[in-house]
Amino acid sequence: MAVKKTSTEWKRLEKRYLQRLGDDAAGKYPEKLEPRGMAFPHEFDLAPFLPADYLQFVKELGYRWLSSGEEKLAFLPPRWMLGLSMQMGEPDRKWAEVREEREAGTHTYRFVMFASSDINDVNGYAFGKSEESGELVVWNVEDSLPESELGPFSTWVKQQLETLGEALPEEDEPAENDAERELGDPLGLESESLPVKVKPSKAKGAEGVLTALPRTSKELTLNGRKLGELPPVIGEFSELEHLWLGSTGLKQLPKQLGQLHMLKRLDLSFNRELKTLPPEVGQLRSLESLNLRNSGLSSLPEELGQLKNLRFLDLQATEMSTLPACLHQLTSLKTLDLYWTSIPREEIEALRRALPECTVGVSP
Repeated sequence: MAVKKTSTEWKRLEKRYLQRLGDDAAGKYPEKLEPRGMAFPHEFDLAPFLPADYLQFVKELGYRWLSSGEEKLAFLPPRWMLGLSMQMGEPDRKWAEVREEREAGTHTYRFVMFASSDINDVNGYAFGKSEESGELVVWNVEDSLPESELGPFSTWVKQQLETLGEALPEEDEPAENDAERELGDPLGLESESLPVKVKPSKAKGAEGVLTALPRTSKELTLNGRKLGELPPVIGEFSELEHLWLGSTGLKQLPKQLGQLHMLKRLDLSFNRELKTLPPEVGQLRSLESLNLRNSGLSSLPEELGQLKNLRFLDLQATEMSTLPACLHQLTSLKTLDLYWTSIPREEIEALRRALPECTVGVSP
């Protein structure tokens, strides 16, 4: 299928989605959309991984998404392609080795993720060389690993259009269940990204950064800043609901963190020198999401078990070798990611029995 015809088919299908399901069934990401934090400081060039027909496709359409509630597909803007590709593993290689190379800036990337319907466990589609022909083809990505070849982009996108078309209910079908469909941005990128227009701060150092911010802030995004420490003044942000501290070089956290009783989401990911959490984290009674991915933690304080509202906990690629007992107390937990850890399977199965409503993700 020629690129021009492919883009025309997408526009036609998108029009049907909007007419049948409303404005929340289709959309387009800004090209400059920036993730709140990158997994590693050393970036790489995407260009060698992007086939010509794909480049022509996004040139004509941009980075669009469709969602019928059941079937979804979204094309990632460039910075998100880079960020998620950094989080992907590689077939037949241990994550610890790959991570070490990426942290040192010596890693040679082999795949670039370009589309997805769910990025929670880094699932989607990536470009990489075919093992048979050496040409760039689409690979299926499951739980952060490229698993199988799906052919050239032109073939893959045609199949995706057919699948998305079949998922769209016809106009003469009853619309009584339309209200129950989960439409909207299938990846939630807008809420996980920095504002498109960001004014650089002139403040110096962690203390200066926080001093310049209003104490009534409900969200602080500090991902990527090399703070090294989180000053005790953080406890003065009593109305804070979202705190993003990924890739900030943190080595420890102040006990004043426990004063953030309104905090719902805390991101401490990609801080490899962060080895412990203060027991005061147990005072974060409103906390619903805690991201500790790629941190240096090997244990958790027992006070963490007091977080009765915690629903999401990410421990991917941490130094955990055994499950902390406090996890059994997290009765509201719905998702626990343990990918790329060395926790024994018997401990994981015991936790699954203790928390039957929680989905526990583990590496194959």
